[in-house]
Amino acid sequence: MVSSPSPRRWRRRIGRVLRGIGSALVLGAVTVGVPYLFVALAGSPIPERIPDWDEILSTLSRRDDGTLFLGFLTYVAWGFWLIWIALLVLETGARLRDRPAPHIPGLDGPQRLAALLVTTLGVAVIGTTAAVSRASTLPSVPHNVAAAAPPPYTQSPSATTDSDSAVGGQYDSPSTLTSRVGSLNRDAAPGQSATRPQRHQVTVRFGFGSAQLSTPVKEALARTTRDIGTDADPAQPISIVGHTDAHGPADYNQRLSIQRARTVREALGELAAHGFRFEVSGKGERTPIAVETHADGSDDPSGRARNRRVEITYTLKTRHAPPASPTARPPHEQGDGNSGSPPPSPPANQTAPSQPTPPPTPSETATTSGIPSESATSQDSSPTSPPASTDHPFTVDLPSGAIVGLSFAAGVGTALVVTRLHRRRRHRTPATGPDLARHEPPPSPTIRRLRRVDLGREAHSSDPEQPPDEPSRLHLFPLPSSGRIVLGVRDHQEITVPIGGFLVGLKGPGGIAVARALLLTFLMHAGDHDVEIIIPRSDATQVLALNPDQVDELTQYARALRVTADLNAALRLLASERIHRARLLDTAPDSHDLAAVRQADPTEPLPRLVLMATSAPEQQRRLEAVTVAASDYDIAIITLGEHPVGPTVHLDDAAQVTSWTGAGSDIWDGLRLFHIEQQDADQVIELIRSAHGAPEPESEPQPAAQTKTAVRSPVSMTRSAPLVPQARGDRPVYLQVLGHPTVRVDGQILETGIRGKGRELLTHLAVHAEGASRDAIVAALWPDVDHKLAVMRFHALLHETRQTLKRATGRIDESFIARTADRYGIDPELISVDLWRFHTALHEASQAERDQDQAVLLQEAADTYQGHLAAEASFEQAYEWIEPERETLRRQAVEALIHLAILYERHEPERALTVLERARSLDRYAEEIYQHIMTLQAKLGRSDAVRRTYRLLETSLEDLAVDPSEETQQLLWRLLHPRGSSQMGQR
Repeated sequence: MVSSPSPRRWRRRIGRVLRGIGSALVLGAVTVGVPYLFVALAGSPIPERIPDWDEILSTLSRRDDGTLFLGFLTYVAWGFWLIWIALLVLETGARLRDRPAPHIPGLDGPQRLAALLVTTLGVAVIGTTAAVSRASTLPSVPHNVAAAAPPPYTQSPSATTDSDSAVGGQYDSPSTLTSRVGSLNRDAAPGQSATRPQRHQVTVRFGFGSAQLSTPVKEALARTTRDIGTDADPAQPISIVGHTDAHGPADYNQRLSIQRARTVREALGELAAHGFRFEVSGKGERTPIAVETHADGSDDPSGRARNRRVEITYTLKTRHAPPASPTARPPHEQGDGNSGSPPPSPPANQTAPSQPTPPPTPSETATTSGIPSESATSQDSSPTSPPASTDHPFTVDLPSGAIVGLSFAAGVGTALVVTRLHRRRRHRTPATGPDLARHEPPPSPTIRRLRRVDLGREAHSSDPEQPPDEPSRLHLFPLPSSGRIVLGVRDHQEITVPIGGFLVGLKGPGGIAVARALLLTFLMHAGDHDVEIIIPRSDATQVLALNPDQVDELTQYARALRVTADLNAALRLLASERIHRARLLDTAPDSHDLAAVRQADPTEPLPRLVLMATSAPEQQRRLEAVTVAASDYDIAIITLGEHPVGPTVHLDDAAQVTSWTGAGSDIWDGLRLFHIEQQDADQVIELIRSAHGAPEPESEPQPAAQTKTAVRSPVSMTRSAPLVPQARGDRPVYLQVLGHPTVRVDGQILETGIRGKGRELLTHLAVHAEGASRDAIVAALWPDVDHKLAVMRFHALLHETRQTLKRATGRIDESFIARTADRYGIDPELISVDLWRFHTALHEASQAERDQDQAVLLQEAADTYQGHLAAEASFEQAYEWIEPERETLRRQAVEALIHLAILYERHEPERALTVLERARSLDRYAEEIYQHIMTLQAKLGRSDAVRRTYRLLETSLEDLAVDPSEETQQLLWRLLHPRGSSQMGQR
């Protein structure tokens, strides 16, 4: 049943009609009343007859008695009236054709007045969206569609009745004139016409546990379909993202959110026949737009209702509208004047069914096109905080203001992982035992930003059950043999070109930054002999801003970079490679191109060749010669300056193509190229070096006393927190974060109440046992969310977690997560944490005097370490804050096991081998572990086992494209030839 319009809505309608009547009166007065007044006072402007030339001269030569001057003013007034009529006709035609009216220079005020009158009259009388003008300068303004009626199942049983779910058809239709014009004119200044935002969002609300559409909702979505077909740009994908409230298990809510998005996708299905593409995904309960509990902890049905939604976002066609006023309010301040809160919830009257019946289990993200979904940018989106990457989903903004692509971020993410693996490969355990004072160095700001984007991409494209450092997850140089490179973006789409045959000259202020980004991209994606870059030394120092010695050091590790003395040497090298490839094609009868040659003989290294150099007039003929059939020989030539054969593009400071010469208008027109500034490039270059095996700078050594005693203690809240091992029975709550995060209350696993985000909060507080500030927690858990919204989510999550623990334990007077000054921390008197037990055991082992006591404590630490920090948790691949902490704990566990094996080695060698094998299972790249295993196997007389262990090490290091170190090779020789080890250097 559809409710009758409210008095407030009637008042709005009456006001709209009155404004329309006023506009009609003004239009009538100016259009009809003014000419009537002119005729009454000055007569008709049309003369009875046209005077001849003599009469004109006679009149002009006589003294004017005022008649001529008044006549002149009369015709000037009639001229202004004709201009006004022309503006009215222009604005009316633009509204009827649904197009923006052209701007008339010098007539801004009259044109705005005409637009306002026509728009107001159209709102009141015409009743169609033709009264709304369009522009591409305002951000998206969401509007609501009728809520869906619930099916026979619910999200989860609830003790309260969810009475805020809407009945289908109760909300305003999205195609009504009031909704469209009201939202678009909300921030328009008086006298200005309404403008259309570039991105538009429609919100479909669902009932409790519902994934079904009622008839009124289907009708509303049918109107939305027509609007999208008329207004949306078919070249841009339509994003459909489902959401749920926080009732019920997180995995069920995830499935339900995707099911809701798919239901809406089916309702919009006819758009696919018109060339539209869809991105369908679900975010479950992860991105609420409203708090679901009151301050006293009671349930807030209206907040939950607003979170049960599907957001349809599409890009409007470009209308070339004038830019927005500098005084326009930012997106987060738009609305009804309350910028700090989401728009008000529509009314609803629906009772929740009681029997849950979950929908089918879909994948994490269902995509009906090849374009990555919006969730791949790791940005939270909401009406009050639109994501920064909405308009450019394929770009990453760097701290310097430059932009790069997702493939660049993927390369940096891979390089960071490989760097950490090299760090683990070279690590050596201190003789005194586990080093509790040394922590994994955090990445630099640029690397952290790119890694965060890469983790967000992986979270929606990979198997979350697979450990993050398995070989299949490394993507060592993620674009091998792709043969293409991403240049930049145009109209929110990546533009890629084949590397072979790519010819371009780069000029202008942004030329060097673009060349730098291309060079670094080639270096990061040059695995498996895929790409080889040839560059003269002078150009390498200019593009990379390195001195010659630094360039030479980089070439030692980056095998794909070949630096020549000058351009002449580079051209000789390129010409010889070209001749070699031509001969291969001539002598291979069944191979018509290099791809076929590579397939026929994989051992033949035929990387794609990229020459990057400053163009020189004296070398122009040679450059022209090597460009002949460049695509056939997989050769690309990028010049800094005019290109002798290919197009030359001029780039401004933002790397936007402003002009170009030569062919390629389909590529360069409107293209913004990826570019990187020097301060960002320095961090990436250092990462590339370390990822290729270059030694890292040594960190400052810790004092011995600090190394022996340093351990982070639980923060003291209201009671003292002695640093002693905590048994499970000591506290009512036991938190396990080593392995899969688990909360136990009185020995029983707490299955409900604390979901993914709550467990992440507890994990963060467990890692920071000394406490963490609110801003630090918010920055870690919600790095890409508007700060005000993130703070709101933090307090809501903190309240929900506390309430869950209070109900589960029956201790309603305890807070469990206490606040001291500006820091939040787990109360150690109420919650026992396995991570703290692990650290306590390691700390006491470092203080033990007897080997036997030390072995007992190290064994206790090893038993406590049940897995890597937050392993297999749903949030482990989405945020980068946990990676350095996980690496630090992994290293401490491995060091503890190695030291424990050394203690067992003399009297219990078999037990020592078992401990070392456990250490190898935690870190299969650490050469130190293999060295200990090989040494112990040799002492036991197992030469074959020594060889097998060495082969296992070789296999593991193949992932890093390195061989075992010289130290390990010499150890192998000594163990297998104990009497002839001194002869190794002579072999």
